Amino acid sequence: MLKFDVQNKRFEPLTQGNFKQEHILERYDFQSAIVSSWEQIKHSLNIPDAYLVGQEITPHHSVQNSIDLLAFDSDDSSIIVIELKRDKDKLQLLQSLSYAAMVATWDREKLISQIQHSTVSDSEELVDLINNNPLSNTVKVILISERYDPEVIITADWLANQYGLDITAFSVSLYKLEDDTFVNFEQRLPLKELEDVYEKRGLKALKSDKSLITWDDVLPKLAYPFAAEALQYCLETKEGDPSRRRFVGFRRNIDGFDKAAILVREKYLNIYLEGQPDNAEELLHRIFGNIEVLEWARGYSFKVDNSKQFQILKTWLGD
Repeated sequence: MLKFDVQNKRFEPLTQGNFKQEHILERYDFQSAIVSSWEQIKHSLNIPDAYLVGQEITPHHSVQNSIDLLAFDSDDSSIIVIELKRDKDKLQLLQSLSYAAMVATWDREKLISQIQHSTVSDSEELVDLINNNPLSNTVKVILISERYDPEVIITADWLANQYGLDITAFSVSLYKLEDDTFVNFEQRLPLKELEDVYEKRGLKALKSDKSLITWDDVLPKLAYPFAAEALQYCLETKEGDPSRRRFVGFRRNIDGFDKAAILVREKYLNIYLEGQPDNAEELLHRIFGNIEVLEWARGYSFKVDNSKQFQILKTWLGD
């Protein structure tokens, strides 16, 4: 990683370190930071619709070990097993596969019980999403480590390619600049250029009865004063998916973005924009003011949590 000295028009290398040198512990430092920064980290892991279920979760009564982090992807109702390692560990892959196999036996009640015993935010909203949608048969695996032995990546790639395992591996690098510490997440598997191929091979369509949930059921659970107006505005364009609380492909070709989706959350609207036009963050700040813009694999996202921002959103997206 390089520091860009714009004034002097040159790049300067940052000092690369590692967790051990900086006395960063796997569970009490690294894992805790991921939990407390989940809204930011989930974008770095390319799971922007994921909710954190909890940490150090026992996957089965027959084992004493625990899953580092467990998440739920509201996009397809799949459970995500996340395993962290400081430095590298050949057993990380075997461990995560064992946990995934155990979690695959869970039903809704088991998953909800884990949520009720944890202290994660948005737990009521998460339970509602789980109750309204059948669990996917797919259990996703995410590996996060400083380094990987080649056999771990080769084996994971083989499992994904030949057997449709939904697995992603990220390497995390640590850099120092004076007293500041920076980390960078880099996707090692699958290669970003091949992600669509893996998705087509590995993901099976979720077959289920059509949900009986309606937007009338969702509205009373929304905590912002413009909720009714927001739903009416969205429904004038698309029917949406009330069970997953979203309007996918709501608008297309907006100021250089390919398309926009609106996710209806309990305390805010989450706006997802696909595409990466030049100066995208500057554009969004110019339109919406001081909002937090997060970057994810295919574009950007931001929250709308007050009436003023929603009126700006309506003007921007149009009728």
